Amino acid sequence: MCFPFFLLLLLPLPLLSQDSSVHLPGLRMVHLVFRHGDRTPIDPYPTDPHKSNTSWPVSLGQLTSRGKVQQQELGRWLRNRYSTFLSQDYSEKEVYVRSTDVDRTLMSAAANLQGLFPPTGYLKFDPTLNWQPVPIHTVDQSEDYLLSSHANCPKFEELHAQVLEGKIMKSLYLKNLKLFRYISKHTGLNLTDIVHLDYVYDTLLCESVHNKSLPKWTEKVFPASNPGTWPTQFKALRDLSFTVDAFTDPMKRLKGGPFLQLLVDHYTNLQQGEEVKKLYMYSGHDTTVAPILHTLDIFNGIAPPYCSMIIFELFEQEGLQVKISYKNTTDTAFPLVLPGCTELCPLEQFKALTSKLRPTNVKEECGLSSASDPAVQRVTLLAALASTVMAATVLVAALLMLCKGKRTSSAARYQPVGQNEDF
Repeated sequence: MCFPFFLLLLLPLPLLSQDSSVHLPGLRMVHLVFRHGDRTPIDPYPTDPHKSNTSWPVSLGQLTSRGKVQQQELGRWLRNRYSTFLSQDYSEKEVYVRSTDVDRTLMSAAANLQGLFPPTGYLKFDPTLNWQPVPIHTVDQSEDYLLSSHANCPKFEELHAQVLEGKIMKSLYLKNLKLFRYISKHTGLNLTDIVHLDYVYDTLLCESVHNKSLPKWTEKVFPASNPGTWPTQFKALRDLSFTVDAFTDPMKRLKGGPFLQLLVDHYTNLQQGEEVKKLYMYSGHDTTVAPILHTLDIFNGIAPPYCSMIIFELFEQEGLQVKISYKNTTDTAFPLVLPGCTELCPLEQFKALTSKLRPTNVKEECGLSSASDPAVQRVTLLAALASTVMAATVLVAALLMLCKGKRTSSAARYQPVGQNEDF
């Protein structure tokens, strides 16, 4: 692959059509994957004047009040879109919600659900509170192969390192060497790849959104301005960093693939008449949204903004068909076309087109043996404990029988002759 090809990833995909209608005839199932709302910076650079928690109303990496409002509004948008599909009130029979095990995504899911399911009637347990608790499921990040970028996957880490150390990324670094060195000098970091360059851009973006005064040196690199200038290069490289996690087909199987497999499993369950939900919601990160889009080859190459959302809708119209849409910062969900298919993609064709991207056992493909699986380890531990208890029980029983036998033998040895015998 040549380098100019990857610059094409920076160009937005053409908008195929707009679909803001709340009338969705034939809708059978919906899957939503969205990024959390506005947050404070996660990892400020060493010389950052705003790196202290005291510079912010909430701790670093936490959802802000602005972010809570954004998610609440997204929930209201979903309520409007699915007003004829979902019941007015929350029902565990219709809805399943999952989040990464991170404060800002858990809180984003909760704020979104407040907008989607404001309580009415019996469910309004407190007349003064326009909110009701809705279950949000999660798993440890190291075990979250569906949504988290921190899942334990040695094979992915190996592939990721190969990309960052490969010719394309080295070429990017050398081509933008002056920019890398300038930012490294002023941040106190040694930046040599676009992934870590994004950390700095993200911090500056957070601070600018919250009207923090940026250091003088940032004027040469941020925000984006005229084509060919450093600010534009900085943003372009930052956007390109979101292609790294799904840079190759094997990486796509490990990052976006697990979610695609989940989709197909749910669709197959519906086909087989098994019990399924109407709505599945997944609260994640930009590093959740971008790899799924990139795995499907429908990523526009622009870093997913706060509350950006991928929508997978399953319709029954002359057979089951899948429609994929993307909502960014507008009120419109723009349909995206899976390469090799149409806007309404027949389910069997969707399955065929994604078959090479879906892992059957992601842990095995990550290079983890079954012995390293925590669930297997727990079962093994319980089995070992049970075996130990059983062995101890048998040993105690044997010792008791032995002691009892000795007492019986001793009593027989010293019994007076003739006491119990007939002569």
